[in-house]
Amino acid sequence: MNEQETDRERDDLAPDPAAALAIIERQRRQAALARPSNAVLFTVWGLAWLVGYGGMWLSGRHGEVSPASAIVFGACVLAGLVATFWHVRRRLHGVAGSGPRTGALFAGAWVVGYAAQGMTIGGLANAGASDDVVQLVANATGALVVGLLFLAGGMMWRSPGMYGLGAWMCLVAGAAALVGLPGSYLVMALAGGGGMLVAGALEALLQPGARRG
Repeated sequence: MNEQETDRERDDLAPDPAAALAIIERQRRQAALARPSNAVLFTVWGLAWLVGYGGMWLSGRHGEVSPASAIVFGACVLAGLVATFWHVRRRLHGVAGSGPRTGALFAGAWVVGYAAQGMTIGGLANAGASDDVVQLVANATGALVVGLLFLAGGMMWRSPGMYGLGAWMCLVAGAAALVGLPGSYLVMALAGGGGMLVAGALEALLQPGARRG
């Protein structure tokens, strides 16, 4: 075998740079699809909070919060949980590896977090805490649950956007407790829900080509 034939065989075995780049890009897209969409999650929970807490502020700014607004708020949270489960399951359908398991655990953490929050609020009420204290703690812990979950998600998927929003929501939790009632509901609606909607819009603009369903 002469030197020319050896060089030809070496060239045949050498990887094509364009093909290698295509493989890397395909793997990058698969990795992006193996996690929930920030734009979807932020928008879902932003709408739930803006509508739910906004309604509670409107009904309670001159007195007690109406039962109807509390029911609407509960429905908004339930809708957010269902939408989160649906989105995560659809996003990870058919994806192999540890991604689906991580996504399922992340979705389940929302239910666990809100269940623990509900039990905490119920315990305070049973212990004789005033309505104002119960409502303030409910608002603060609700924002804290969301903030910590987004912080965890940001760390798991190395997402600066999700991590940053998680930090913001933790600060919203503190502000919602400090301002008192009924302003706490307005903080939750505008700073919390509005903040998530802004973050969702930014994520959609920064990643226009990403699949969001």
